[in-house]
Amino acid sequence: MKLIRFLVILLTPALAVLISSCCGTWQPDDAPRPTPTSELQPTETARPTPTGDYCDDATSAGARTRYTFEEIVPCLDTIEKVSLFMSNNMMYDNAWDTRERGGNEYVPARLVYERGVDDCDGHAILQCYFLEMNGREAVMLGMNVNTDSGHNVCAVDTGEGIIVLDNMGEIVGPFQSIEDAALHYISADGALGALRTSLVVEITTDETTPSVLDLPWQMIWRSP
Repeated sequence: MKLIRFLVILLTPALAVLISSCCGTWQPDDAPRPTPTSELQPTETARPTPTGDYCDDATSAGARTRYTFEEIVPCLDTIEKVSLFMSNNMMYDNAWDTRERGGNEYVPARLVYERGVDDCDGHAILQCYFLEMNGREAVMLGMNVNTDSGHNVCAVDTGEGIIVLDNMGEIVGPFQSIEDAALHYISADGALGALRTSLVVEITTDETTPSVLDLPWQMIWRSP
């Protein structure tokens, strides 16, 4: 099965109500004080290159602050590595969107990584982005998100089934299909859409243009 075979249905105003979002601001380190030239000694580079053995450390606690976003992306190339990274480095805040934006907020994976905290949509965006950038078939599912029980997860097609990465990297499944994965969370009369998270390229809310509802969702099925 391939996730790209989803039936694409353009969102209309009538469908728009069916897609929304579920459920510390990062600050740069203080600049180091200059060192007199006479005291400079040869040192290792401040940041390792993506081809280095540092990937062995990319899932451990503190990796998010040790490595830049660009450095860590090629390291997190399996479901298991992404899961470990999330559980060791990210925080989950169910009220993030409501408190920070007064509604829905989808942001690029880089921003989720840098601030280290988000709700279910942020966790799904980041997890799917890692895997998509490493050649995996991964999409964020928006499930029954027009209700208080709405939820977002990252669904990965392994070729043998669908594995879901939930909040904080929790691995759920396998499932036989995307629909089966969705039914683990919602009923068959709910709504299900999919979104490639590499397409979330700017901060997107209910009030921005485009809005959360204007993102290129692929509708799989929806409630009447």
